[in-house]
Amino acid sequence: MEEFTATQEVNYFTEDHVKTILKDYYGSSDDLILQRYVVRYASDKMLGFLSDYWKLKVYFISKNGENQKLSFFIKAVSRLNEAKAEMVKDCNLFTIESTFYSSIKNTLNLAGGKAWSPKLISILDDAMVFEDLNVIKYKMQNKFQRFDMAHTLRALKTLARFHAATIISEEIKTKELNRKFRLSDEYGTLLKFGGYQETDAWFFQCIDGALDALRSFSKYAETDAMDKIEKRWHKVWVSSLRLHTGPDEREVICHRDLWNNNILFHYKKISEDHFEPDDCLLVDFQAIQFQPPAADVMLMLYCNLDPKFREDNMDLFLNYYYSKLDTIVHNSGISLEDIIQRESFLASAEQQRQWGLIISACLLPQFWIDDELTTRIFTNSEQFDDVLNKNKGRFMKKMMTENLDYRDKVINLLDEIVERYCNV
Repeated sequence: MEEFTATQEVNYFTEDHVKTILKDYYGSSDDLILQRYVVRYASDKMLGFLSDYWKLKVYFISKNGENQKLSFFIKAVSRLNEAKAEMVKDCNLFTIESTFYSSIKNTLNLAGGKAWSPKLISILDDAMVFEDLNVIKYKMQNKFQRFDMAHTLRALKTLARFHAATIISEEIKTKELNRKFRLSDEYGTLLKFGGYQETDAWFFQCIDGALDALRSFSKYAETDAMDKIEKRWHKVWVSSLRLHTGPDEREVICHRDLWNNNILFHYKKISEDHFEPDDCLLVDFQAIQFQPPAADVMLMLYCNLDPKFREDNMDLFLNYYYSKLDTIVHNSGISLEDIIQRESFLASAEQQRQWGLIISACLLPQFWIDDELTTRIFTNSEQFDDVLNKNKGRFMKKMMTENLDYRDKVINLLDEIVERYCNV
């Protein structure tokens, strides 16, 4: 397999591509003189699991005769890893995300308000070009450093902005059209075929791999409870994908992939050596689907918080999110209580806990690994395919044998599934 470093240039993008990007950025590129451009791998580390990520720097002369430089971030269907590219194709992920940015977001933008995602600049044949968030000082948390109170509240506030966009835009369109309008009527079919499907090989590997890990490392291994766990395990996981929602329960477009690397923070300086987050943005909208907003809230809390900290502050977090959502829609002249009552939201959060816990158990075994090992394993097409689609259990057990911190983090999640949903 060919490997790239963040300082190594690649030639996957042509001058015509760059001119298209400049045209889309400015509205016209007729008065610009392109001097040169450089495309490099975005990082020596893996930023995500299913795409290739590039940084594009463009040097040009403006219509005023000034030398200028622009930086862009590119997310592309993998050209380095055949298994990744095949998974993106099978799950329709590029189509979903490009449709989200090129079409669905146009409707969501009716809500106005502060941004909750980066700006899309261009869509190429197999790539999307965005503003470079690093240039405007947004960055990821260390994935091994769980969110504290400041990061959690900031992430929940941005999540409320994102979810509010569905509610507000639908209410605006309903009033304009003089009939009920729901984004799901137009895009529900497309978004049904994103990630987390019962028939996906990788989801079955999550189920079976987790059970293999339980048999070897859980406190319930070698006990009478294990037989009951094995009988209920598959049903518990699959049922999390189709949790019942009432006919009147409002759904929004949910992100559904809210692990650390998809939440970028901006910081303000408090003192010489102390910074606190003052904004955050969400990236990677390839797994979106219509769900109750509590599904995203619970997934974010499970993926990024220490379990004790999460449970000690659960009521605070849920009520904070609801209050922010209420304020945002109220500022658009909409009563949230008429759409999602607080008590209904809190009840939904308890139901969607199962979703958040199960999906975290899918994701954490892949990302609670140091960057060097992650890059070595998941940039290799054969190893990527083996871990995600063929034998995740073997990978998890090997990691749990060699890394006690990894073992503790994973088994705590799996034991919580047992204790909450396997009637043990």
